[in-house]
Amino acid sequence: MEHFELEFWHWWALALIFLVIEGVAPSGVFAALAVAGGLTGAAVLSFDSLSWQIQLVIFTTSTIVLQFIFSRLFKSFSKDQENVDTKAKQLLGEEFDLVLPIQNGFGEIQIDKVYWELKGPDMKKGTKVKVIGVDGQMLVVRAIKTANN
Repeated sequence: MEHFELEFWHWWALALIFLVIEGVAPSGVFAALAVAGGLTGAAVLSFDSLSWQIQLVIFTTSTIVLQFIFSRLFKSFSKDQENVDTKAKQLLGEEFDLVLPIQNGFGEIQIDKVYWELKGPDMKKGTKVKVIGVDGQMLVVRAIKTANN
């Protein structure tokens, strides 16, 4: 009877599957599993005589270590994203003069040394706009009427 052996490409195929899942549902969990699978496959390729038990130990250990690292990275990214969302919501109702025109529904403005993407109707440079909403990380603006308009 022939026995089954894990080859490097088994681990790389598993890593690819985890990578696809991570792409569909980003969380960092499957990214750690994908990298661990890739590392395990590389170890099997480098050291031909690794038993399946040692391969499993490499995979498990690297998954735990990478999960710890990735959870810190994702937490940091999430906090940064929350700060951007909070700042964007604080800009609701604020009024600004466009330094650059809005063309094809999109533009850009610098507020307190931060560049923000704008979404709204096409407008000329110098138009006074009001932030009326937030769409992702874009500020939604509309022209406001002034005594000069």
